[in-house]
Amino acid sequence: MINILVVGQTPPPYIGQAMMIQRLVNASFSNIKIFHVRMAFSETEKSIGKFSIKKIFHLFSIIIRVYKLRLTQKNLILYYPPAGPNLTPILRDLVLLFFIRPVFKKTIFHFRAAGISEYLNGKPKFFQFFSKKIYGKPSIGIQLSSLNPKDAWYFQAKKIFYIPNGLEDDALNYLPIKKSLERGRLIKILFVGILLEGKGISCLIDALHLVLSKGQRNIKLYVMGQFNSDEYKHELVNKVSKLGLGDIVEFLGSLNGKAKWEYFAQVDFLCFPTFFNSESFGNVVVEAMMFQLPVIATKWRGIPDIVTEETGFLIPIKNSEILAEKISLLVNSPDLRMKMGVNARQRFLEHYSLKKHLIEMENMFQSL
Repeated sequence: MINILVVGQTPPPYIGQAMMIQRLVNASFSNIKIFHVRMAFSETEKSIGKFSIKKIFHLFSIIIRVYKLRLTQKNLILYYPPAGPNLTPILRDLVLLFFIRPVFKKTIFHFRAAGISEYLNGKPKFFQFFSKKIYGKPSIGIQLSSLNPKDAWYFQAKKIFYIPNGLEDDALNYLPIKKSLERGRLIKILFVGILLEGKGISCLIDALHLVLSKGQRNIKLYVMGQFNSDEYKHELVNKVSKLGLGDIVEFLGSLNGKAKWEYFAQVDFLCFPTFFNSESFGNVVVEAMMFQLPVIATKWRGIPDIVTEETGFLIPIKNSEILAEKISLLVNSPDLRMKMGVNARQRFLEHYSLKKHLIEMENMFQSL
């Protein structure tokens, strides 16, 4: 029996990384037993990556719980998702791992947030040296895509695995998904993600303005997600108002479960123009493909591994002109939307099911 101690955040908040860790904790493996010490540094999207005194106390409570488990369970292997390129969670990792890594013979780092290596490369040499000592030489480093920054290589992981995420098929209850091919009808576009500049939502608003300026009026954008700050909410809402898009753009807030999937089932395609510095995969892209939706996304990190020319469009980051062109093309091409959507669901079934993901994770654990 292989005993794995997962130290990681599970929902809330309902973000990709936390939900993937929840799937791992809930998984049933034949020769692997999962223990879990829950991290709960952020209960909402707004608090992610931000300092608070409460988080310091929580950090030391995690250390104590890890020690207790380590004393009662033999041959535990530490599984941990390192921080992305943000100073506050990196400092948290350095303190936490300083105390807990020495009591484990083997460590698995799963780089669910990408880019820590790029961030550290720009920092003073002493900080790089200390970080490499704390994070350095894990038994296994897992990355979601070979296109992501080489975080596992940077920390000299003894083995490196590339394992894409996989999701349960939440579209099954909505199949068959049939949409009208009538030209000129209202076309519904979806954006999903935490609302901050790096997710590309401002670029998407600019692209919609360009589309409308050319006479295209039969579109509606649904924006699903929570703002990461009141300042950015004020900025984006004002932008929508100034561009005259108040009747075109609808902010839904953060939705989960059936309320979330109802929108996936009714919209016509997804726009995800991210250039977020922690982006590694983009679960929302896979969710859209699950629901037979074409996807317009950026050539950023692991996303080109998911979206192909048969399932959608890949565009340069921060390019509202090209984004507007692709939006117009999908809005005016019902047959193309249908064809891409069918291909997208097939690609999801072949490559991104939860079953396939967990088999790859089990094989990785067995390699220890």
